[in-house]
Amino acid sequence: MRYDDTPIGEFLDAIASGRAEPAGGTAAAFAGATGAALCEMVCVHTVDAGRGSADGAVSGDGRAGSGGRGDATDADTDGFGTLRTGLRRRRRTLVALGNRDAKLVEAVFGDGEAPSTRLRRRAAGIPLAVSETALGVLTDAETAYDRGRDGVHADAKTGGHLADAAIRASIGTVRINVAALPDRSFAAGVERRVADVERSAATVRRRFLGADG
Repeated sequence: MRYDDTPIGEFLDAIASGRAEPAGGTAAAFAGATGAALCEMVCVHTVDAGRGSADGAVSGDGRAGSGGRGDATDADTDGFGTLRTGLRRRRRTLVALGNRDAKLVEAVFGDGEAPSTRLRRRAAGIPLAVSETALGVLTDAETAYDRGRDGVHADAKTGGHLADAAIRASIGTVRINVAALPDRSFAAGVERRVADVERSAATVRRRFLGADG
């Protein structure tokens, strides 16, 4: 089942049910996608504010245009357009990964048989991809916070926290699932990528979110 067109209430009801899917992997992916969407919103409001400050107009939310920490104006709205495009791409990737995770859980638990090596690899690979994509969202959230308009800083910070939660949760899932892999050379490659994500996320986390770990 696909969840990208499911009402949020129904999606949460499905998680809270006795069904095998959607489960933690899908929830983590959608948390990261929500963080990306919030940062996209920051880009939109910052561009609107920059245009308002340049010509004296009022932005779309009815407030006079004002730049954020970077004093965004027309001169740098192209940068926010690029940032928004990247965030949109990551959001869509995370939604697709969430749907893939739900399909995988259904395949693993649907027939009662032991999962194949291919499915075990996917059980490690999908959350790994979620963590890597969410890392990009976390990095972009920091940029949106630093350069965005003042009125949406809290939204950028919330987006960063959601992306960080997606990273942490997905890495935890990878570590559980990679331990079951019979192919230790494949597992070692996954673990190296996990370590790279952890190091990068920790650096951004300390600088942007003021948190360790």
